[in-house]
Amino acid sequence: MTVGATTGVLPSRLVIGVLALQGAFIEHIHYLERLDVKGHYITALAVRNPEELESCHALIIPGGESTAITRVADRTPGMLPALQAFVADPSRPVYGTCAGMILMADADGVGGGKRKNDGSAWGGMTGLRVWRNLYGGQLESFEFPLHIPSLSEPHRPFNAIFIRAPAVHSLKQSNAEIERLASLPPDCVPAPPPADSPLGEPDIETTPVVMLRQGRKLVTSFHPELSGDTRIHEYWVKHCVVAAQ
Repeated sequence: MTVGATTGVLPSRLVIGVLALQGAFIEHIHYLERLDVKGHYITALAVRNPEELESCHALIIPGGESTAITRVADRTPGMLPALQAFVADPSRPVYGTCAGMILMADADGVGGGKRKNDGSAWGGMTGLRVWRNLYGGQLESFEFPLHIPSLSEPHRPFNAIFIRAPAVHSLKQSNAEIERLASLPPDCVPAPPPADSPLGEPDIETTPVVMLRQGRKLVTSFHPELSGDTRIHEYWVKHCVVAAQ
């Protein structure tokens, strides 16, 4: 029996999965456990197989290595197609951070990386094209106080942590609008991806965007689970998991 969000009515007990194949998943679980959402009790579940995924109303794809996450999923019987179907379903709430943002791009919408043909994304956010590691390697990691008007206490900056972060290459036109929720200032934005890549000409107006929403899907190129601040998790649960019925 499918437990997911397609029925339009959520129970008081929400099971929110965090994909636990590789990467920083335990921090997301701890953040979810700290949330207080009126009318709902949240159970955070580490997801490693199709049966656990099927029990979830929503899913977080954490940071880590997008290709490693895909390869581990592919070695678990039935897991990769189950993940691809869950992520691509517009009725399923999904939040992708860093590597999760890469996997949320269009299937043919990922560029960059050290190796060619490094695997495709799962198509969660229609029209999103992403460039891996545009913000540099581990030594180029940085923090920035982001202004995010959509969050609770919008006057208080959110300490966004960027670690080998991907960037938006471009946003293709689609039937579902993509909201741009937060952007970096020009002096923090790296040079755009090359124009002669298979993804084509990058859109320099979208490169600074680091937080986007499309319906029940949310992505950030940074790691909110390392900030000590639960407001982005709170926003996703309230506006994408609970409110978007």
